[in-house]
Amino acid sequence: MSNFTQIKKIHTLTNILGLEDEIYRDMLASFGVGSSKNLTETEAQILIEILEDKVSFKGNSHKKYDDFKSRDNAMATPAQLRKIEVVWKDMHTFTDKDSAKKSLRKFIKKQFHFEDIRFITKIKAGKIIAVLEKIKIKKYLKAL
Repeated sequence: MSNFTQIKKIHTLTNILGLEDEIYRDMLASFGVGSSKNLTETEAQILIEILEDKVSFKGNSHKKYDDFKSRDNAMATPAQLRKIEVVWKDMHTFTDKDSAKKSLRKFIKKQFHFEDIRFITKIKAGKIIAVLEKIKIKKYLKAL
């Protein structure tokens, strides 16, 4: 059976790639399983390598928030904004992209008083990432 780290990596990579559920399920079916939990460790590693190859190939294209590169230096960088979203999605299971965006927006507004992720300053983004990482670690430890 695949281990927890492999499963999380598979899900993170599929989120980064924005794979549709049907394509993801087809990939799993090619291994004869319906869930990443049912992959062997070797199969999981193979799937991870396939997804990482796709991510590195995709890396040459336009990334989310890249259009914010030229804005004020005090504002969060595109990499910080992507990191916030990735950590948030990694901590939760969402059925669609809209629910992920809505829940992150609600969290950011409630905890940090920003209407939208795009308005976060560079300093505040670092703090938000640190908070999310702590929450993520606590959640994983609790699961063990």
